[in-house]
Amino acid sequence: MICSVFTVATPDLSPQQLLAAAKKAGIDAIEWRCTRISDSVKNDPPSFWGNNRCTIDPDSSTEALAELRAAADAHGLQSLAVVPYLACGDLEETERMLTIASALGASYIRLGVPGYNGSRPYGELLQEARAYIREAEKLARRYGIKGLVETHHNTIAPSASLAHRLIEGCDPDAIGVLYDPGNLVHEGFEQYRMGLELLGPYLAHVHVKNAGWMPATDSTDPLDPVSWHCAWQPVAGGIVPWKRVLADLKAVGYQGAFGIEDFSGAFDSSEMLQLFVRQMHTWWEEVQ
Repeated sequence: MICSVFTVATPDLSPQQLLAAAKKAGIDAIEWRCTRISDSVKNDPPSFWGNNRCTIDPDSSTEALAELRAAADAHGLQSLAVVPYLACGDLEETERMLTIASALGASYIRLGVPGYNGSRPYGELLQEARAYIREAEKLARRYGIKGLVETHHNTIAPSASLAHRLIEGCDPDAIGVLYDPGNLVHEGFEQYRMGLELLGPYLAHVHVKNAGWMPATDSTDPLDPVSWHCAWQPVAGGIVPWKRVLADLKAVGYQGAFGIEDFSGAFDSSEMLQLFVRQMHTWWEEVQ
């Protein structure tokens, strides 16, 4: 089993601190968050999507990337992925991410997928996204790095089946799916094993987190429906039955990595990494 960490989940650690904490926890690989941090948040407390100290700047020099790769190598850690927030259709930035991934020796980058809020027809967005994915596939093949589409709520790929529809016909050696059951709690749930069987050779990577639904309002009036909201939970505490998911992954022959992305805030970064490794190895051995 390969355990990795997506550094969005460790915003309080610098890359060097993350490498040391990951090594101590038994993590095998790193997925580097890659985006520009706004000057307006750089003095804020660390946060997942704000002042995240464990983020690579897309404008990092060749020398800085070489130093980060050497530091990871020194800790015996693989740089598994570069994870940006690409806009669908932005091939220039997509290639920039591929060059960063190549410099770090990473195997994957995350591609851009259109959001969906009802303002534009799904069919129109799908057509644009498939055109982008086809061009990104050519770039991925050139660099020898796989582009991943993540199952993510509020996009046109919230489920395994819709992610599959987006990339169907692509070369699975160049384009794959990052399967995220925690995101499926928000939107896109399908029977896990069915979705995994559908993805087949496109199943490239799995993210590990959890979430749960709870009522946002309380009403006894049958004409005033209760509203609900979804919030992040610890890996063992949400709706995703992780032992069942692992059993389904084992059943379809999954041999890729498991990347922690815990947004619950229940543990500090070092404790979260150590618990994750214990959970994954224990549960993987327990399931048939």
